[in-house]
Amino acid sequence: MKYIMAYDGGGTKTHLGVFDELGHLLYEQIGLGCNHTSSDGYRFKIVIETLFLDALSALHLNKEQIDFIFLGLSGADLPSDFEILNQACKEIFSPIPFKVDNDAWIVMRSGLESPYGAVAISGTGTNSAAMNKSGKKAILRSLGYTLGIYGGGLDIAREGLHYAFRADELTYMETMLRTEIPKLLGKKDMNEVVDLFYPSTKITKQQFGEITALVHECADKKDRVSIDILIKIGTCIAEQTAGVMKQVKIDHEEVPVVIGGRVLSSKSPYLIGAFTKTIQSICPKCYIVKPKYKPVVGAYLFALDELKIKQDDIIDKNLNESGVTL
Repeated sequence: MKYIMAYDGGGTKTHLGVFDELGHLLYEQIGLGCNHTSSDGYRFKIVIETLFLDALSALHLNKEQIDFIFLGLSGADLPSDFEILNQACKEIFSPIPFKVDNDAWIVMRSGLESPYGAVAISGTGTNSAAMNKSGKKAILRSLGYTLGIYGGGLDIAREGLHYAFRADELTYMETMLRTEIPKLLGKKDMNEVVDLFYPSTKITKQQFGEITALVHECADKKDRVSIDILIKIGTCIAEQTAGVMKQVKIDHEEVPVVIGGRVLSSKSPYLIGAFTKTIQSICPKCYIVKPKYKPVVGAYLFALDELKIKQDDIIDKNLNESGVTL
């Protein structure tokens, strides 16, 4: 039997799964977030190593019995990130072979039977990536608005706030957001909301997420400003995804585009409609695919690729029975 470890490492949680080569889930555990850019490298190492050692102990294994480890990690963006992450993982896992990659790739792989296609992710943040049949890859920098990225839930919340404040000052059309955002934040009006953002931001990520959800709710009630925000976001995510597809020259191929993340998982006809219309206008043969498995399975499937083990019906059957589907 081969033992394969798969990590889905994000900013808020890290999911570890241990599988055999036939797709059986032997062990799984959820740990704290491990993004090394939002915490120090010491915390990254502690989270990854604790999950690793706990898995070995629970399965009564030693290092020499692990065949491969694949880690899909948020914060794995620049060469300097990979240098830090690879060094930390080498110290934890050596002599086990392992590979570190951005977590966007494991979302893509979780929806495909082979590592060929594109992925668009929109949760709190956003990212897009693409891989051609020769294995050439392209991925966005995903380092914030100033460096070219736009289209996450946080952007939706910021747009909602922006236009609520503009409506309040009569510099833009009226919107439900002008009255609903203060209610959501426990304030009387937008003038009181100012104190939550100036001179410094005083609301939590959870509250930003609630504003994102509110924009969706107002769009469902036909609020024009909220609809326009979602169309703008969907369009931009599509343009970014088409961009990475162009980089690896698959924009005119019949190629799957996996969509993931809370924002793209929404049923908003405005956001998804704009995304689909825009990307198919640029990449006319592409088609949209929803992930079949949890991202940790994408890491496992990439590990199989590294071990030259073909994903087949038996593996899919066992994965389906292991409770790792979406």
